[in-house]
Amino acid sequence: MILFAEEGGIPLPIPGDIFIATIAALPSTNYLALVATIVAATLCGSTILFTLARFFGHKLILKFGKYIKLTPDKIRKIEGWFEKHGGKTIVIGRLIPGLRIVTPAVAGLFEVPYKTFWLYTTIAAFIWANLYYVIGKFFGNILGKVL
Repeated sequence: MILFAEEGGIPLPIPGDIFIATIAALPSTNYLALVATIVAATLCGSTILFTLARFFGHKLILKFGKYIKLTPDKIRKIEGWFEKHGGKTIVIGRLIPGLRIVTPAVAGLFEVPYKTFWLYTTIAAFIWANLYYVIGKFFGNILGKVL
């Protein structure tokens, strides 16, 4: 639920990265169950944000974009860039802390096809889940030896 909420755009006091690493550090954690749960929560939550941005984002950006210095010309440039590099952008954005949650909204805003969004979000979620699983196991083992 925590990852689903975070992926859906709800700000939380503890980032999902820390949550995953903490769960992975527990000795009884089942790798396959954890990774499958993370990927499913990521897809469900980020799909909500993607869909909201796809249907309402353009109107909001055109109305309020000037307040964040997002002109129609800049919007066209970003759209062209997203069309050319959409998949890579999604994977890289999903793996950078701070951009992970914004990426689905931007992909929806610039109307990346849902199949493309889903495929590259799945790839990124799998990489992200495994990365923090390994980090959690590594630091969990170190803490276990120290304590």
